[in-house]
Amino acid sequence: MLLRAVLTILRFAILRCVLVGLVAGLAGCANNPPISTGFAPPALASEVDPDPSKKTLASKVLSAIALERVTGRKPDPARLTELN
Repeated sequence: MLLRAVLTILRFAILRCVLVGLVAGLAGCANNPPISTGFAPPALASEVDPDPSKKTLASKVLSAIALERVTGRKPDPARLTELN
């Protein structure tokens, strides 16, 4: 009977110590910066294009594909190399 009481007290004491250790460990990690998981450093924002109205080649190609699907007409390849 006494052994059962001692074991119960020890079990709760060990459980309490583990829980306090977990809480203290997690609270200490909350102030640290995140650890990188990849091989490359974090990406930085690039400079914004000063003229957003200028079309890129990709947007011209996508526009030509959309035009072909809607109208059924083949796009003019010369228009893809024109500068805007």
